[in-house]
Amino acid sequence: MKNMKIKAVLFDMDGVLVEAKEWHYQALNQALEAKGFKAISRHEHLSTYDGLPTKDKLREHPETQSLSPEQHAEINTLKQKLTCELIETNCTHNAAIIELIEYLRSQGIRMACCSNSIRPSVEMMLGKSGILQYMDFLISNEDVENSKPAPDMYLDAVSRLELEPAEVLICEDNIIGITAALHSGCYVLEIGTVDDTNKENVIDAMAKIDSDAPADQLIRPAIRTAHVNYMINGWFVGDFYPAVLKTKNFEAGMKCYKKGDKESKHYHKIATEITVIASGKVIMCDKIIGAGEMILMEPGVATSFEALEDTITFVIKTASVMGDKYISD
Repeated sequence: MKNMKIKAVLFDMDGVLVEAKEWHYQALNQALEAKGFKAISRHEHLSTYDGLPTKDKLREHPETQSLSPEQHAEINTLKQKLTCELIETNCTHNAAIIELIEYLRSQGIRMACCSNSIRPSVEMMLGKSGILQYMDFLISNEDVENSKPAPDMYLDAVSRLELEPAEVLICEDNIIGITAALHSGCYVLEIGTVDDTNKENVIDAMAKIDSDAPADQLIRPAIRTAHVNYMINGWFVGDFYPAVLKTKNFEAGMKCYKKGDKESKHYHKIATEITVIASGKVIMCDKIIGAGEMILMEPGVATSFEALEDTITFVIKTASVMGDKYISD
């Protein structure tokens, strides 16, 4: 390993070194509601806000975007206080990550953490998780002019390490961070969840880089983990982020409905859709479909949807085409 091309590994923090996404999500919503504003839905969080600094989330949120900088700072301060309380209660050591970073250090690989969080949060989380002592340095959103998706913090880290981008591997887990990492010119290992940040995956990525196997900068582990709760509307395969498999060939999703949930009548112009009822009972295409049954709809066939019972469905669409959903009268 001493002669490998990669001389340093840079880590995002939330979702890569520490499973802190849920803490940030909860703390921000608690702060918003305490100030009389609407909470951010999980779908909005994953599709729009995941990976952004809190100050940018407040600029994007419809109910807070017109507030003054002082009001934003007030919400942000409360959010950080609530986040610290969650960190203190929930943050623990992760044996697999400690094993990884101890191994990298033993091989002379330098390490740094580059996070869109503020510095006190980064230091507290990495300290509580036992990781801080292994990092050569930290870069927070307070240390650069432009936070992710701009590549500034990764470019700064490469410069401080006195390396070339081709000598650096970045571990990132969401589209905002991955975009920043790719624009830095470094290699990028895509992380599904914290469980993917392990010795096996990082060593494998380095070996692929050494063998010139990657067709581009982005490397995906041979085994990836994720949770359906962190996917947008349950979709986990397709030409989008987040996804456990990114592909244009098809989409797959697990959808959970409560009795009485409905979807507007819609159709696809390109994709063929298959819906499998894993449990429960629904109405689709004016038919009652129960557990174990499935329905295939060719392009142009419109259907509404109503859950007659609590229901779980699995949906497959081919191909994966963004925007290929049309509301029907």
